[in-house]
Amino acid sequence: MAELELSPVRIKKISVQIDGQGYRDFHTVSGLTGLLMSEKWPKKAGSTMFQRALAQCFRALEMHGGGARARKAFVDAARDARITVLPDDAPELQRRRNDTARGARGAARSKQPSAGHLR
Repeated sequence: MAELELSPVRIKKISVQIDGQGYRDFHTVSGLTGLLMSEKWPKKAGSTMFQRALAQCFRALEMHGGGARARKAFVDAARDARITVLPDDAPELQRRRNDTARGARGAARSKQPSAGHLR
């Protein structure tokens, strides 16, 4: 029986935030696979996204290619598990920051008395 040789299948770098801790960088499919299979990954019984990501990672490792598909499936699974992945989630994080800042400025303005109320 031939062994599965885990040669590094390179991917575009991603940084993953687990448990609200700092970000951890990944450059290979084997790194993504390790994280998916680790205790750090929030397990969802029967999660289709998780199963798809794991299958794509194993397929990429077996074929020694297909890193982009494995990476995309991983990002989808991460989003499903509410895990932040950079740079993919950067536009959404920026939008949230902008919305929060606008809300804070709007709340501050509504607390200021209008010129008609000053006498």
